[in-house]
Amino acid sequence: WKPIESAPKDGTEVLCWREDCGQFIAKHTSASSFPITQADIDALDEETLFSQDWFTQWPQAIRLDGSETPTHWMPLQAPPIDEGAT
Repeated sequence: WKPIESAPKDGTEVLCWREDCGQFIAKHTSASSFPITQADIDALDEETLFSQDWFTQWPQAIRLDGSETPTHWMPLQAPPIDEGAT
């Protein structure tokens, strides 16, 4: 595990860890990077819509801040290769 300060900040999904909840997948991005409705966009001010934070995976896309911010991270492993696929 690496300190969260060293994690990529380009929207790459990574495996994160926090003592209170264990492992989860998240990415450092903004709310604007998720498929949200126009009503959701209208409900957010520009700072909230475009500010960069840690978010859980889509479809929840929950902003993680304060004590919810992950403390450690590691790259996700590549998915297994199906050698029987043609």
